[in-house]
This record gives sequence, structure tokens and C-alpha cells, in this order.
Amino acid sequence: MGNSKEKIPLERVDNNRWRIPTRFNTDMHVPGMVYADDELIEQILQDNALQQVANVATLPGIVGYSLAMPDIHWGYGFPVGGVAATNAKSGVVSPGGIGFDINCGVRLLATDLLHAQIRGKVDKLADELFSHLPSGVGGAGMRDLNAAEMRSVMVRGSAWAIEEGYGFAEDLEVTEELGCLAGASPDAVSDTAMRRGMKQLGSLGSGNHFCEVQKVDHIYDEDAATALGISQLNQIVVTIHCGSRGFGHQVAEDYVKLAESKQQDFGFHLVDRQLGCLPLQSEEGKAYLAA
Repeated sequence: MGNSKEKIPLERVDNNRWRIPTRFNTDMHVPGMVYADDELIEQILQDNALQQVANVATLPGIVGYSLAMPDIHWGYGFPVGGVAATNAKSGVVSPGGIGFDINCGVRLLATDLLHAQIRGKVDKLADELFSHLPSGVGGAGMRDLNAAEMRSVMVRGSAWAIEEGYGFAEDLEVTEELGCLAGASPDAVSDTAMRRGMKQLGSLGSGNHFCEVQKVDHIYDEDAATALGISQLNQIVVTIHCGSRGFGHQVAEDYVKLAESKQQDFGFHLVDRQLGCLPLQSEEGKAYLAA
């Protein structure tokens, strides 16, 4: 893997930003931009994540910068914490760059409980969470779905979950795209991915996924806190980190293989095969976005 400190020129922009100039690699269409302070940049320099930032800058149709967030570390093609935007007409989408845990993210669930109300009950609360939240490698979901139900989940998203009693209608108002991206098509998803997803809906997974009960001990931004449903100190909130489990992993695997097999057909000459990508306007690119 090596150390990228001697390989990649870094130009300091300010206290928290570093630029990788296009002169580093003539294939770069845009510079790289890394968000990190002095301490973080020293950690980042310990692996080849910056090389991946530069590699992403060579993607067809990329605009602006190849961006790296403060949590950047080595990933698949893209660094984890890497961000790129491409031209909607002439750009591409990289399934490996999106990653194998599609839609992985963290959400905050605000409660109306205060710390005093659960003090002394934490162990019991933890036991209840463990008994009600399926988790672990290969863990099954809250219920098995049939094919028709799985297709409905893919097309309707959060609205399906709410109708099944797993949420409230007002949840949609604070969910990106009202909990359902337009253009979703089950026909773009393989039978293997469907079968994996049918048994894992509602499960937490493993690795760094978690469900954590937390106490608010400081409010830094009143407006942001209000938007998140945080109203006072000592309020109890729940942070949930999860993704799409085996379903998303299989979708990624299917389209990563497709992208890597199509590079010559599209006339792409990539610096890293893991950056295999599909033109957004191609049938393959549209199918991936629909999946």
C-alpha cells in the first residue's frame, strides 16, 4: 500500500483544506480537494487514500473537484469519504465508488424521554433492543418478504414501511426525497439480490453498524437541533447506522462486474480498474441508477 507522502504534492489552501494539483497526473480532469487539519492530514498520509483521490479526478465528465472528507481512508476505487460529481449528460456513475453498502448512512431518532427517566434502566433497555433488533453477520430481518412485497419496497420505499406499521406519516417529511427515489425499477435488480433482500429487511447488520442510545449534553446550533427534534439538554436520542445489507451488496457486485466488463466498449482507459464506470446516459448506467 505504501506511504503517499512523497508521491503526491499537496498545496495548502487554508487551515482545513489541501489541494492535489492536476500537474500530479496529466489524466486528472480536475484537482483534488482534501478537508483536513494538520493532525488529520498526517493520519491520511499513512495510506494511499490520496492516490485514490487523484485517481477519481480522472473519471470521464467529473466536474469541480475530486473531494475527500475528513474521514477519508483507503476504499474500493474511491477512498471511503470520497465525493465526486459528474456532468449529468457526459458524465459517469461508478458502482464501486457508490460502494457495496448502498444507502448506508446514519439517522437520528429523537425521543421525548429525558435521562432521568431511563437512569437505572439502561441494562434492561439494552436487552430489549438486542431482543427486538436483528443484527449480526448474515442476520435475518424482522420478517420474510415474498417477491411481490420486495418489489413494493423497492418502488415505494418508506411509504411501504409506514403502511406496515414501521413508522409515522410525518417521518416522510424529514426524509430525503420523501423516502423514495423516483425511477426505481425492480427489473434492474437481479434475482440473487432480490432473494438476499427478502430475508434481511429491518435488520441492523454487522461491522460498524449500530443502534446507540445517547444523551444530549450540549447544543451547538439551536436551529440545527430544532430541525432534528432536539429541544433540551439531557434529552434521549437514538442514533442508527445501517445500510442495505446483502441486497445492496449484491446490486453493487452485479454492476461492478458489468462496469468492469464494459470499459473497452465505452472507450474508457481508467487508471484503476476498480473505478469501472458507466455513462449516465447509457442503458447500463440508467439500469444501475434504477437498481
